[in-house]
Amino acid sequence: MNKRGRLVICFILIFASFIIAYAETLKPATIKAWDRYYQWADAKVRSEVQDPAKFLIQQRLSLKDRNEVLRHFKSGTVYVDRVTNVIPDKEKFSCPDGAIHHWWGTILLPKVQMHQLMAFLKDYDHHAGKFSDVVKSKLESNDGEHYVFTFRLMRSKSVVTAHYNTIQEATYYPVDAKHIWSKSIATKIAELKDANTPKEKELPPGEDRGFLWRLASWWRFQETDEGVIIELESASLSQNIPGWVAATPWLGSYIKSTPKETLESVLVSIRKQFAASGGSSKQK
Repeated sequence: MNKRGRLVICFILIFASFIIAYAETLKPATIKAWDRYYQWADAKVRSEVQDPAKFLIQQRLSLKDRNEVLRHFKSGTVYVDRVTNVIPDKEKFSCPDGAIHHWWGTILLPKVQMHQLMAFLKDYDHHAGKFSDVVKSKLESNDGEHYVFTFRLMRSKSVVTAHYNTIQEATYYPVDAKHIWSKSIATKIAELKDANTPKEKELPPGEDRGFLWRLASWWRFQETDEGVIIELESASLSQNIPGWVAATPWLGSYIKSTPKETLESVLVSIRKQFAASGGSSKQK
């Protein structure tokens, strides 16, 4: 590499270091916009799961898209797409200083029964190591179908890595023996500064780099003759992506692509756990 090339790389690394350290503050107007969006999203899911004939998102897709989902099922891969039908018609909506990322994905677990999947998902003490983002996990409390648990998360892409301490709550809603849906909410998201060092400390929620400010997920589970179909719908809030950030390869990519890739990773991780044991996950 010539001298000019080395100087360019050096400049890029210095610039990237500056951007990665860039901090943003979660503002009241951003929270208000998220709360409004979340209420719409939650109402949408609650309405959809009431119809057994169209319990799954994929049952509402066009024939072409349903066939694409089946193709992914047959190949053992995840089908992922954006969620775009949340904001009611004629409603004016914006998220000042924030960006909402909303995706859904689905995968088939062949030869798996509903009770096996539920046992695996509700074993929050042992999620660490089974999901790529979960470094530590602990069940804090359980009241019937309501679970409170802590996750230490690590999300990494290119030169950007973020660590979080989170508190999350999940509630499961059985519809019948073949249909269950659930909702999980992160009630605390604290990014860690100097993670895994003696100087490690939690940054005040909302006073960090703004990669992950809010997180909500809705799950749908349907048992079929082939196995269990999982659908995961995930909405999250991050800082807005200014033009100078979007033009920066590492940071712009991290903010825009991480929510989608995380959803894919969660579904792939679940499928791998069951595939490795021939249809029944290994429980500790």
